[in-house]
Amino acid sequence: MSRWLSLAIVLAPAVVHADRVELPPVAPPDMSDQAIGASVGAATGGRVTAGGLRLAGHFLYQLSDRDWFDGTADFTFGGSSAACFRDRTNAFVCDHGLADGGSVEVEAGVRHFLGGQDQFWPFLLGGIGVRGVDFSSESVTGLALALHAGGGLRASVSEGIAVTAQGELELGFGAFNHTLGIEPQLGIAITAGVEFRL
Repeated sequence: MSRWLSLAIVLAPAVVHADRVELPPVAPPDMSDQAIGASVGAATGGRVTAGGLRLAGHFLYQLSDRDWFDGTADFTFGGSSAACFRDRTNAFVCDHGLADGGSVEVEAGVRHFLGGQDQFWPFLLGGIGVRGVDFSSESVTGLALALHAGGGLRASVSEGIAVTAQGELELGFGAFNHTLGIEPQLGIAITAGVEFRL
């Protein structure tokens, strides 16, 4: 009997210790289940893809240990250079520069954290957005769907504030007026922002 009692006493601390084992975090410890953010940067365009200054607002909602829903509303402000004309076959075509036009987009996406160290946490992102595109100097407008894919880095500043930097590729198609019809959307956006936990 005393032998079994001695064995139980020896094993008891190990059992208690096992209950206290904590796995390393798979997402930033200071991330709450909800957050809001704002970002600013640049987006490239061309042809009938708007490019220029990019401003965005974000709403983040936790989906799992590593994943957060990222609802985004972004605005692109570019130049107003005229770049549409009729070619030799009388077809209406546009060839705008990298920073022309404007757009408003609503995007639903997911941010997936890859694991990190201390306050620095890299992530992947992907989503789909609906955007309205406008080249006001020539009254060219369109409605487009665009896929977004990219990645970035989140750095914690304090318990409730973090800064981010991210880059993404945007690819899709839109329907435009002036007999343009279906046209591709292709761009790259690079932004930096700040987030606040709720």
